[in-house]
Amino acid sequence: MNDSKNTEELRQELLDEVYAGACSGLPAMLLDEDDIRRADGDELEQIARRYGLR
Repeated sequence: MNDSKNTEELRQELLDEVYAGACSGLPAMLLDEDDIRRADGDELEQIARRYGLR
């Protein structure tokens, strides 16, 4: 599996987490959506650690 595929899978995992959080009563999680969409691989890893996914 290549790095760009891993990056896009992580991006989707984070977006899924944001949307699930927003639907469960934490709408402020949507504030991270734009950051996730624009982030490179390293930034996505940092966001994932912040969310406790890595």
